[in-house]
Amino acid sequence: MGRKLEEIQKRHSLIKSIITSQEVFNQTQLGKLLRSKGIRVTQATLSRDLNELGVVRVPTSKGLVYQINHEGGESALKNYISEEVLSIESNECMILVKTFLGRAQGVAVQIDRENLPDVLGTIAGDDTIIVVPKSTKNIKKVIEELKTLLGIEK
Repeated sequence: MGRKLEEIQKRHSLIKSIITSQEVFNQTQLGKLLRSKGIRVTQATLSRDLNELGVVRVPTSKGLVYQINHEGGESALKNYISEEVLSIESNECMILVKTFLGRAQGVAVQIDRENLPDVLGTIAGDDTIIVVPKSTKNIKKVIEELKTLLGIEK
């Protein structure tokens, strides 16, 4: 999990740096700029990265260019994550979050980043996250917090 997350963070940081330092008009141009820095990325991954970062295209006199939308970044990320989660279930002891294959680790990172006061931590596989509450008495409360955090309909 650590290496993949580091690669994503490095790529996101580089994308932000490129977009804020020069005019980027499309994904093809951005992909070439990333390759020149040693980062190979597919179009699908680049689209996902732009969405996660809240990047928007804004009009200029030269055409539409990419720009970081500081107000929309968190909202865009929440929308993206909500599409990755299939279900949230629980028993008397823990909470189980099911995701699409290969998406659990990214969702777990987002849960961990929030430092929810009633959560001890998460354990993520490929498509399943175990969320360990601090107290079994708070499972319903934690589920509601997770639904809010992950942008899931209540």
